[in-house]
Amino acid sequence: MKAKPFKGVVFLLVLVFLSLSFNHVFAQPEYAKWGKTAVEETAKEYPEWKLINYDYNGKVVISEERTQYNFKLTLESDEEQKKQVLVYVLVNPKTDQLSEVQFDEISGSS
Repeated sequence: MKAKPFKGVVFLLVLVFLSLSFNHVFAQPEYAKWGKTAVEETAKEYPEWKLINYDYNGKVVISEERTQYNFKLTLESDEEQKKQVLVYVLVNPKTDQLSEVQFDEISGSS
């Protein structure tokens, strides 16, 4: 008769373990939101170009109120020309608000 409480505890532990595992598996990286912003803003800045590659190049904490997320996007034109653009997404980490987006084309891209 004492086996029932033990089974209940084991069942609850399994549920807790599974919920923690699923949350970990499906969690998005910290930069995902700002990567989406980088892609959307690049599409506005370069409307004739299509995105063919996206790389996250880390973040830089500039101050308590300014963090920069760095991305390198490779774009391609209809004529199959390619260009690489560094995209800097500046954010206020205290408010989780976008401050600005800056673009820097990498020279030598064709």
